[in-house]
Amino acid sequence: MKLASRVLLVTLCMFSFAGCNFFPGVHKLNIQQGHIITPEMVSKLNLGMNKRQVRFVLGSTLLPNTFNDNRWDYYYSLRRGSDGTTTTHLFTVYFETDKLVKTEGDYLPGAAPLSNDKSERYLDDARRDMPLPTN
Repeated sequence: MKLASRVLLVTLCMFSFAGCNFFPGVHKLNIQQGHIITPEMVSKLNLGMNKRQVRFVLGSTLLPNTFNDNRWDYYYSLRRGSDGTTTTHLFTVYFETDKLVKTEGDYLPGAAPLSNDKSERYLDDARRDMPLPTN
């Protein structure tokens, strides 16, 4: 009898922990990491700019390359809490003798999430993913 009750207890614990992912109503947050690089920021870049000017436009990189200071990577990812999909963007700038020579990669299409034309869609997504309590 003792063995049967222990097996039942272990089985119930396993099902209760496994069920946490599928339990309706569990709130999961959106996770943003990295830099938001927009077309407006990229349009301000000009070949021949020095590193200080590029840092002013794009900000400091989160992924410093200690072996090659002439390449800066700007990574951005968004993991949606509602469905678990992940969107990633990588924008890279290259320097030669402290002057900007090339840019490549992708960035967020359109404006930043809280700019004028995107704010309503962003807020609608936020309301869907993070429902507010109603009284």
